Amino acid sequence: MIGTITILMDDNKKSEIINELLHSYADNILGRMGLPHIEEKFILTFVFKGKEENYEELIEKIKRIEGVKVGNLKI
Repeated sequence: MIGTITILMDDNKKSEIINELLHSYADNILGRMGLPHIEEKFILTFVFKGKEENYEELIEKIKRIEGVKVGNLKI
């Protein structure tokens, strides 16, 4: 399964927490792109390849971070 996950942060300080989380899924992340300071927001998009249950698990963990919004698309 391949999918994308986009994260919108109100505060760039959340990126440290997100980076730690993404590191634990490093084998599944094919690439990532960050866009700093777009209208006072910070955007991170990455491509995930792996088991669907791991994809869903990662999304749920990201959603638990305060001040972070998540969008995703499975391909």
